[in-house]
Amino acid sequence: MKVLKVLKKIGKVLLIIVLVISMLLVVGLNYKTVLASHKNKDVIELAKSMDDINVPDNVKIFGLGEASHGAVEFQESKLDVLKILVEKHGFKAIVLEADFGDCLEANAYIQGGEGDAREIVNKMSFVIYHTQQMADLLDWMREYNQSVPEEECLRIYGFDMQNPDKGYAFLSDYMDKNGISGIDVSGIEYLLDENRQARLNKEQAQKVKDELSQIREAIESKAGNDFDFDTTCAVKVTQNIEVTVDYMMFEGINAEMSAFRDRAMAGNVSWILDLEKEIGSGKIMLAAHNGHIGKKGHNITLITTMGNELKNKYGDSYYSLGTDFFKGTFNSSVIRTSVDDPYMRKNYYVTTADPMAYQAKYMEDKKFYLDFENLSAENDKAVYDLVHSNVTTGSVGEGFYGLGYLIHASYRINIAPTELYDGMLFYYSISPIDPEFEA
Repeated sequence: MKVLKVLKKIGKVLLIIVLVISMLLVVGLNYKTVLASHKNKDVIELAKSMDDINVPDNVKIFGLGEASHGAVEFQESKLDVLKILVEKHGFKAIVLEADFGDCLEANAYIQGGEGDAREIVNKMSFVIYHTQQMADLLDWMREYNQSVPEEECLRIYGFDMQNPDKGYAFLSDYMDKNGISGIDVSGIEYLLDENRQARLNKEQAQKVKDELSQIREAIESKAGNDFDFDTTCAVKVTQNIEVTVDYMMFEGINAEMSAFRDRAMAGNVSWILDLEKEIGSGKIMLAAHNGHIGKKGHNITLITTMGNELKNKYGDSYYSLGTDFFKGTFNSSVIRTSVDDPYMRKNYYVTTADPMAYQAKYMEDKKFYLDFENLSAENDKAVYDLVHSNVTTGSVGEGFYGLGYLIHASYRINIAPTELYDGMLFYYSISPIDPEFEA
């Protein structure tokens, strides 16, 4: 009997310990969220609607970020902001964080070409774009183009360079249509072979570049003096694939590889801007993750960002609009622990503990815009000091895992918002996209 009493006491003590530890874990995981969950009248008074987005006349590149690739609200914001930039500020092009080649078919569609918007986005390399929201973006652009003269038409591009498949498909079709043949492309075909497992060696990489150079020379020799959009893009595709080859030569994912990609994307943005100066209004909208749009890296491991490169080159002609949310569910690919693991996507719930995003709770449409550039250090001191101080905000990449919620650093950053952006869109909550894909 005494033994049973002792065991019961031990059991009670262990239960208390477990409960205390559980409570401490809950508090530890959520204390920042609790601290951020209070009404801030100063922020609310300065909050504006999305329609009031400030676009200075000198801005030529308007970058719209997203705190997560996998939220409906952020995908819808692409179209919402594009409408404002087109209808109020004369922008004529949107450039996505997608491969340059991926967006060529989409652009042909919005110019009146054949196809179906949903089928087109479902063929893009990034699964995050296989959504109805992205199809809606294309359909709106197509309808807009049908209502205006040819010289007023919109265009869509991609500035990424990781996936050369669609670009080479466009290039091959262009070569067939223009009678370009007799060029050895075995190196390129090996590069694109989906069964290839080994990395390219230096000789193989050079062979790919040599073949692309021959194709480029053939295109340029056949091209006339008059401007042709497809010819211009075909030449650009050859250059982009060369950059992809250099990108693939990095051994393992590291800071240098990340910096290479962001510099390459910034280079593509510059090329697109120069083209739009000739055929459009010379104003372009970018849509990408906050981590690429920001004016600097959000942590010391990031050597540079696309936004950093653009800010250094264009100064105030580059405007960075970040986004954030307070709580919600996003869709993401599941991080694989083995090369044999199947590709999977799941929905994940997190809170960002962003005290500014919490204020969207008090807005009629649960979102608002805050313009950092027009804040006064004297008249708007409380909010001015807030955005110039380190604030916890959300930042979710494409790739997550079940226990990720326990590690705040996997979806939160802590930095002064003004160091990254010129303004921000805040949402109280987000919901997951529902992309179509083959497992």
